[in-house]
Amino acid sequence: MKNYIKVNEVEQLHTPRMTIVEVTYISSDGDKITHTIVRSKPSVAVIVLNKDNQIALIKQFRTTTGQWYYELPAGLIEEGENIFDAAKREAAEEAGLSITDLRKVSFGPNLLDPSKSDEDFGVVVAHLNGEIQKKFDEQERINDVEWIGLKQAYYHLQGQMRYGVPFKDGLFMSGHSRDALIAYNFTENYTLR
Repeated sequence: MKNYIKVNEVEQLHTPRMTIVEVTYISSDGDKITHTIVRSKPSVAVIVLNKDNQIALIKQFRTTTGQWYYELPAGLIEEGENIFDAAKREAAEEAGLSITDLRKVSFGPNLLDPSKSDEDFGVVVAHLNGEIQKKFDEQERINDVEWIGLKQAYYHLQGQMRYGVPFKDGLFMSGHSRDALIAYNFTENYTLR
């Protein structure tokens, strides 16, 4: 494998959520690569469990595809927040849920598509503490919370992943939510030896 060193980065566009940059890398033998990528703030998805071991899902409209998706409450980790602060805020804003007993499941580079973004992504599991008033971001379109059993969620997710069928009710689950549930299942059910 060649060793590449970044020699240039030029900002193309900056928004509150992300920055689009053109980066150039070069190897010791002169092989040059230039690519446009998205520098994103880190984000977190929240698996909220109720007393019946059901998880909270929302339906959210995404302008990137013009489609609705099933999702876990999730969003960006803002400046000055840690993963738990952001998880509490996102659960409240998107689902109107107060949460307690937060535990980090995972955090690190989101490798869904490293050719496009360098986003770090975390997953937090928490328990329902109660319901509160939702406070959506001005660009969000979100339906009410739907509670679904974990086994049922994994059953639907397997259908989406294995057969390419919608997760539920004709809607797919978004990639971040899918990966969050996979991370949770993996960390809960498998131990490295």
